[in-house]
Amino acid sequence: MDAQAFLLQLESNTLPAAEFNHRAHLLAAWSYRQFYPAREAAARCARALSRYAMAQGAAEKYHHTLTMASLTLVYDRLDSMPECLGNWQDFVAANPDLLDGLPALLRQHYSEHKLNDDIARRAFVEPDLAPLPMSCLLH
Repeated sequence: MDAQAFLLQLESNTLPAAEFNHRAHLLAAWSYRQFYPAREAAARCARALSRYAMAQGAAEKYHHTLTMASLTLVYDRLDSMPECLGNWQDFVAANPDLLDGLPALLRQHYSEHKLNDDIARRAFVEPDLAPLPMSCLLH
């Protein structure tokens, strides 16, 4: 499925819940970046993921800080490898740690205590261990 078709299913809440795993979250981040500058892509992706979770009756699963932090990591990688912007398979092949080790990458920036705070679920909170590569959202 191409990026546009995937986003259409996500935004219309027709993407089967069984297909919305971690890889699909990353595909959403990558897909939005195909069509929008990073800051707008991040906002649209976060909104779509939140709405999708609500439509699936799982609003409590959406975590805004995790979403935004993950988006900054994905978009930072895309900034450093623009050749992967147009090819999902190339991006995945070049970034296996985003697929298999994103929680560990996030733990470099956030303590468990910070991420488990209820405020972090509802709004973005700054990392307490190391800064995120926020410059990627300036494009």
